[in-house]
Amino acid sequence: MDRIIKGSDFWAGVLFVTFGLAGLWFGLGYPFGTTAQMGPGYFPRVISSALVLIGVAIVVRAVRGTTDAEPIGIWPIRAIVMVLGGMVIFGLVAPHLGFVAAAAAITAIAGLASSEVRIGELLVFTVLLVIAVTAVFIYGLRLNIPVFPWG
Repeated sequence: MDRIIKGSDFWAGVLFVTFGLAGLWFGLGYPFGTTAQMGPGYFPRVISSALVLIGVAIVVRAVRGTTDAEPIGIWPIRAIVMVLGGMVIFGLVAPHLGFVAAAAAITAIAGLASSEVRIGELLVFTVLLVIAVTAVFIYGLRLNIPVFPWG
């Protein structure tokens, strides 16, 4: 039993199941639709169901002892704060300053989670990623978020 409690696989599986169940719960209020005519609840429920299934598989694998589980160790507080902070900033910035600024903010802030970050590389990566995600989400999927604050 000690091996399970210390196993990072076990806790990762529990986290997947928790987020998956939360996604299913919040998605219940949206119409599901069909595969041909997807409703707003279709994608969240499918992804959340996949998270639950993957989480259960990971937990079962950790419990059966078929994994080389290792102790979790010290939590990377800087990484947790920067990644979660980046997501919060994205949510606050996107409606007011547009998708490009929000995508740049989340990428740059999350990139600072590592103590080994090189600012030049992070800036290049941020620019390239902003171009890619803007092409995919705004122009490819036609996400209804303003691209720039003036547009």
